[in-house]
This record gives sequence, C-alpha cells and structure tokens, in this order.
Amino acid sequence: MADNKSGVQGEGDYISAKRFDDEERSFVQSGQVEQKAREAAEALDGPEADELERARKAAAAGKSLHQTGGGARPDQVADERDPHTEDNLDKGLEETFPASDPVSISPGAD
Repeated sequence: MADNKSGVQGEGDYISAKRFDDEERSFVQSGQVEQKAREAAEALDGPEADELERARKAAAAGKSLHQTGGGARPDQVADERDPHTEDNLDKGLEETFPASDPVSISPGAD
C-alpha cells in the first residue's frame, strides 16, 4: 500500500475526521442527547412529519427532496441574498480569475 502523506482518507481527511469525532464526543458529554432525541421524536409526530419521512426516503435512495419532487425547488425559495455581498462576491471572483484560489470576502466588513 502506498504511503499517503496528504492525509486524505477516502472522501475526507484525518483532521476533519478528528474534528468530527471531537465535536460528536463533546455533544454527547454536553448532556443534550436526550433533549435532541425528544425534539426529533416530536418533529416526527408534528406537522412536518410527512416532509421528514419523504426526506428520509429520498436520502436513503441517495437523492434530495428536490430530485424526487417532494421539496421546494430553488426557483420557489425566496431569494434572501444580500445584493451588496453578492456584488462583493462577483468582484472578488473577477479579481481571482483565472487563478484557482477561492474567493475571500468578509460580509459586513466594508
């Protein structure tokens, strides 16, 4: 087996896996597990039960609600983007082209 110095393991990396494990352990130790389990059970019995079940079935099939026709399509969701931030993103993208660096802006910093 080749030595992998990049830290990549499948679809993730060691740092991300450790961070996930640490956060999961911290959540369990916080004592909120039972409360969150109750909230989830109540949601399954509440008004969103049908949508949650459709989402569960879609996820089990490797799809999203949108792909199965069971959720709001992107064109039906209210556009709550901040025009100023969108303009900054557009300008940042133009400034990075043709480089492959990610666009870096700080919304609200200007």
